[in-house]
Amino acid sequence: MPGIKKVVPATLALIVLEMSFLDYWSYSHAYHENPAAFMDVIQHTAPAPAQYRIGVLEPAGFIMRHSHLGLRHILSTVDLITGLIAVFTLFFLLRRTATYRNSSLTSQWFGAAVFALLVQFYLPWVTWYQRPETMTTVALVALSLLLLTVRIPLGTASMVATIAAQLLLATAQGFVRADVTMALYAGVFLACLTRMGDGMALPRRVEMIVSVLAMLLAGGIQYYLSHVVYPLANYEDSPVFQLVLQFKEPARLIAFIVFIPPYVWLIRTLIHNRIRVQGPSAAIVLASAIYMAMWWMVGRVEEVRIFMPFAIAVVPLTVATAMELWLGERSAKFATS
Repeated sequence: MPGIKKVVPATLALIVLEMSFLDYWSYSHAYHENPAAFMDVIQHTAPAPAQYRIGVLEPAGFIMRHSHLGLRHILSTVDLITGLIAVFTLFFLLRRTATYRNSSLTSQWFGAAVFALLVQFYLPWVTWYQRPETMTTVALVALSLLLLTVRIPLGTASMVATIAAQLLLATAQGFVRADVTMALYAGVFLACLTRMGDGMALPRRVEMIVSVLAMLLAGGIQYYLSHVVYPLANYEDSPVFQLVLQFKEPARLIAFIVFIPPYVWLIRTLIHNRIRVQGPSAAIVLASAIYMAMWWMVGRVEEVRIFMPFAIAVVPLTVATAMELWLGERSAKFATS
């Protein structure tokens, strides 16, 4: 019988490939309906905030102009690569949890199956109100979570390398979706204010400083793009604040209600059972709560792919929590050693 180390990676790869197939046809459908789809960002005529999210479409436009590939082919390839990076990074983080490492083989199969199920549940949502930056954001958050969990193994330079890598990812995310960087590192900063910050790859005080720098980078990039590079981009007829409209238009809530149960289960379980999370686990939970509030305030809740980076980022913690409660395994927090 094939071992878990062969079956699970193959299954996860097939799930991402399935998503990519649907993703490509969604891009193709958009192209054939409107050959100029997504070109407004590349041509610098898109409304805000789409015009400020150039981290994927600008490089894709460059490749399109210097190759024979269509924009839909490039974006589908980017989503495939970033999807694989995100899923395998998060599965690696699940395997590092004390809960998963110390459990029996049967329990590990259970955890891997739940992980695959949740990935299968979330990824198809990438085509709902499809945007090119979604999967890249998912991958960047997953890699940031990895760097919050483990240091880059470079001996005496490991701390400096980890700090530099975190800030590099924050910079990249600033050009893709700066709001995600702000929420992520706000969660890290809040976690590091208390003992919840214990267990990070970096010392708490160092991580707090890195968090502030990351938020300043993201905010600076957003300000530069909105006030210097694209000062004429505006929100047109779309109101900036959406909270009241979420309730005035109940149809918006349908997709949200279908999408959100795994996340609600995790938060309710952590609170109801008083499960103590620390380090990266605490940071990503706090960050997801912050981003949830931001999403409800200034986003459209039916566009559930907006929350996907955080919904998928908490999957390892969700699985570890389920293993702890249902199988009697212990310690749902991310291990750092």
